Amino acid sequence: MTPVRSSEAMWKEGGGYYSQAVDEIVRHPLLPDVARIRDGRILDLFDRYGGLVPGSRVLEIGCGRSRWLPFLARERGAEVSGVDIEIYPAELAMANLRGCGAAGRILCRDAFALSQNEDLVGRFDLVYSMGVMEHFDDVVDRLAVLARYLRPGGRILTTVPNLHGVNGALQRVADRETFEMHVIHDPGTLRRVHELAGFRSIASGYRGFFDGYLSSAGRAPDGMRRRLHGRLCRVLGLAAEAWTRFGGGAATPETRWLSPHVFHAGLRPEDPEPAPEITRTGL
Repeated sequence: MTPVRSSEAMWKEGGGYYSQAVDEIVRHPLLPDVARIRDGRILDLFDRYGGLVPGSRVLEIGCGRSRWLPFLARERGAEVSGVDIEIYPAELAMANLRGCGAAGRILCRDAFALSQNEDLVGRFDLVYSMGVMEHFDDVVDRLAVLARYLRPGGRILTTVPNLHGVNGALQRVADRETFEMHVIHDPGTLRRVHELAGFRSIASGYRGFFDGYLSSAGRAPDGMRRRLHGRLCRVLGLAAEAWTRFGGGAATPETRWLSPHVFHAGLRPEDPEPAPEITRTGL
């Protein structure tokens, strides 16, 4: 298997993924739009599989510019924390909490280095990540580290991009290098890596209906491919939006071909094994 290409540069300031400035985020904070299918079905994952009640302790892994931490704090009464390895994304996450008027803690450290996170061990009811775990070849070892942060009965919720169908094709058009920064998962492989890390599976599957937002041309040079990608995303996104509105949200299946996300929800291992110390590779 070809090793996954490093995506480390993407998450730095000016790296192509984060375009806002800290002061801009404070003035115009970001929250999920749960009235739309894109975010409403992610919220359903939290509500159905997250086990959240007021006061639940929640940790987001790779939290840069997180929209969900302030939402979960404000709307679900959770006590939220986030970890990001890069300074700039961590600053954006903190700024977004501040702009949303939500309390929370953001830590700039390596979430997979257990020696840096002894204060997190056994503290959380839910650990989740969105678009993080697909960047690692050694994902089983990294999931085993995350298991250590959960209380008995705690849960994990993981989403990764679905790059099998339309979104995968769009990403190849936009930027092949970015495509190669991902391990391509389906529900079966995502379930398997969690179970190999000791988690007890609750559910896995595809999530959401296509809306043209997931693939990125942020690192692609200006030119025909970038313009083509932008036009395709716009046309397909508008078509999906029109279809959704016309049908009132019906006939929006979650499938390998159309869904933007793959998810897995699981329960903490009954007796987590001592987690390996992970070096900073693959990101």
